[in-house]
Order: sequence, then C-alpha cells, then structure tokens
Amino acid sequence: MPATKGGAAVLGYRDHYVVDGGKARIILSALVTPASIMDNTPMLDLTDWVCERWKIKPQIAVGDSKYGTVKNMTGLEQAGIKAYVPIPDLRKRNAFYPAEDFHYDPEHNQYICPQSHPLPLLSRRKSEEMYVYRADKKLCNACPVKSECTKSKSGRHIFRSFHQEYVETVKAYHPTPEYQKAMSKRAFWGEPLFGEAKDFHRLRRFRLLFSSSSLHSLSSFD
Repeated sequence: MPATKGGAAVLGYRDHYVVDGGKARIILSALVTPASIMDNTPMLDLTDWVCERWKIKPQIAVGDSKYGTVKNMTGLEQAGIKAYVPIPDLRKRNAFYPAEDFHYDPEHNQYICPQSHPLPLLSRRKSEEMYVYRADKKLCNACPVKSECTKSKSGRHIFRSFHQEYVETVKAYHPTPEYQKAMSKRAFWGEPLFGEAKDFHRLRRFRLLFSSSSLHSLSSFD
C-alpha cells in the first residue's frame, strides 16, 4: 500500500467475501488480493464462482457504492441477478450542471440541455464503451448560462454508457422497499464480518507461505 501522511509504504492486502442473505451469515467464498485490487474488481468472478460451486441461482446481489460500477451492474443484470448497489452520485463533482439535468431523447438519439439546445451524438469510444454527445459550439459559447455549464470552447459534452439501460434498471430499484430492506440487511449482517475477522479471529495480520522458498511473510490485513 502507498505511504500516507508521510509514513512508510507497507505490504497490504484486501479481503473479499460473499455472504448469503440469511441470518446465519454463511460465507460462501473468500478471496485475498493485493491492496492494489479495488473492492469492486472481483465481484463478477466471485459471483460466478459461488453460483457454480454451490449450484445456486441468487435473485439479488447486494453491495455498497464501491460495487456500483457499470461493469458490475451490467454483468449481474445480464446473468438474471438484480444488482442492488448504490450508484455513485457525481452531481457534486464540480459546480457545473450535472448530466442528470440533461434530458435524453431516444427517438433522435440526442440529449437536450436545460436551455433546450440539442447535443447530438458525436462519437463512440469502444475502448471505454461510451457514447459522446456534444452541443454545437456556437450555440454553447453564446448561451447566457454557459459559465454554469462548461468551460469547454468546443461545446458541452455528455457521456452515455453503451449499457445505460442496465444503469437505469438499477436506479429504478432504489426507491423500492425490497432494495431498502436489502441494504439494511447488508449493513447489519454482512459488514460486521470484517470487524469480527479482525477482532475475534486475529486477522489484522496474517502469514503467507511461499512454498517455492519456504519464506514466511507477515502482512497487514486491510
């Protein structure tokens, strides 16, 4: 893990696990990775492994906002599993109008800005799986509220995922009682297992055995 607040860098790890939705809190799978592997990265692989290993077909998968990536939402929904995950709120990322203030017009495949100007499709970024929409720069630069919308001289841009329909499906879950109940259960039944592992099972630190050299390494539990 990188150094923080002037301290020395340390060798760190992350513990990922899958817990069933019952009160018994049965851990169905566990995975330890280097600290550089973000929390959301193994989600789909762990889900696939659990389904295959235990021959189960879960109806929902629940995680916190770290797991709310387009890739995870798309993978779960395509597998027939409802993705009960928060979606990161990017509206406060800067002082400009958020993308949510722009209306998508599916008939013409364009966005409409708060001043009723169109943002037609500009390009497709296959590597990022994103559509890019852009306002006409002349209209945008002449707009009386441009300073509240963008600094770009080429016009305001809006990005839309290739898999936006799955994102919208997940958003629709959020106000439902089923989603609210699932998130509450996750907080009280799943999250405490990390604390229990550290406090009751001495997993603040653990040893790894490298069989090729019989070297023992003492490492930190993240």
